[in-house]
Amino acid sequence: MKISKIIKNCALALLSLSLLSCLDDDDPVRAREKAVRRLYKRGTVKIAIANSFDENKTQMWDSAVLAAETINTQGLCPAKFELVKCDDGGTPISGTKKAYEIASDKEIAAVIGHGYADISLPCSLIYQYYGILTFNFISTIHSLTDRNNPLIFSNMPNDIDFGDEIANVCEKNGYKRMLIFYLENTSGISLSNSFELSCNNRGIEVVSRDSYDITSNKKFFERSARHWKNNFVFDAVFIAGRMPSILEIVQALRENGVNCPIVGADPFDDPLLAESLSEAEDGKIFSVSNYNLSSKNIHFQAFRELFKKKYGAEPDQEALQVYDALFVLARAINESWTAVPSELAEVLRSELWFEAAGPYTFHPNGAIKDRELTVKVFKNGAFEEIETL
Repeated sequence: MKISKIIKNCALALLSLSLLSCLDDDDPVRAREKAVRRLYKRGTVKIAIANSFDENKTQMWDSAVLAAETINTQGLCPAKFELVKCDDGGTPISGTKKAYEIASDKEIAAVIGHGYADISLPCSLIYQYYGILTFNFISTIHSLTDRNNPLIFSNMPNDIDFGDEIANVCEKNGYKRMLIFYLENTSGISLSNSFELSCNNRGIEVVSRDSYDITSNKKFFERSARHWKNNFVFDAVFIAGRMPSILEIVQALRENGVNCPIVGADPFDDPLLAESLSEAEDGKIFSVSNYNLSSKNIHFQAFRELFKKKYGAEPDQEALQVYDALFVLARAINESWTAVPSELAEVLRSELWFEAAGPYTFHPNGAIKDRELTVKVFKNGAFEEIETL
């Protein structure tokens, strides 16, 4: 009887373990935790790098490779970084499709991406459901970290920060009447809302607010410029958009007699824009950016020299942001000795991080805290940092 009872109990225990295993397989978060732990024990952490690589010509991937090589070579993480390059196609539909492909690999612990807010927003929900830690490296949309997702972090200041600082530039320069022209997408709308609210708080009047979309061409911009010139009185124009349309809008404004100052956020801080502007724009175009090439931060200077030595060029903003993100993840893993997303998230919230764009800490919702923005003005063929206004 005793032997029979022991056999029965063992059978029940095995059945229970089997059922628990099935439940883990059905739970995407637990399944990922198990797969990530197994891979970590074998000495590897898998991280997806997601962006619109074919469309968005930045140095992001090169910098990610450099960061992983440096981390692995210097032993800054207990496990080697394995990067997975994921092109999201540049649209919300193709981006969400790529997010599901990333989520199907249960060994991926974290994803650093995406470049566009209208892709990063829906994808962040997919990553949350599948238990992937998400590191937003460049999108400024504030709602990314406002949706109670414990696995999302951002080392990029949000559009509320940018909108307020751009309004500050306008106020200090005496611009009392502003015209807003924005790309009608998630990022453009949110940044324009933040800027307009900050203008209202500072007593700056928004005389008109108009939009364009990705299909808009130079003829549309020219008609808009003529309409504004003939119907409104304004001191400056705020543009929320992307390159190369920003350049086309600037050209359309100038060719149609609108010669006032122009202000914008970090997309203005683009070498392609600076290279295309004439000397006549000196002191008339302002950019608020989180990228400061003259930063005295020793981590930034080390990164800059390393990047120039390997690739023979100055790093751009996306290069800095992804490099920082990977180093923060490496140090978090080194602190916690785990790559499990939920456990990494707790460490990320509890530490002060000194990196190439730091030092900084994260708010409880994962947003960056106290990240200083840099005001730049176009002068002598480049956007030069100026004293904080």
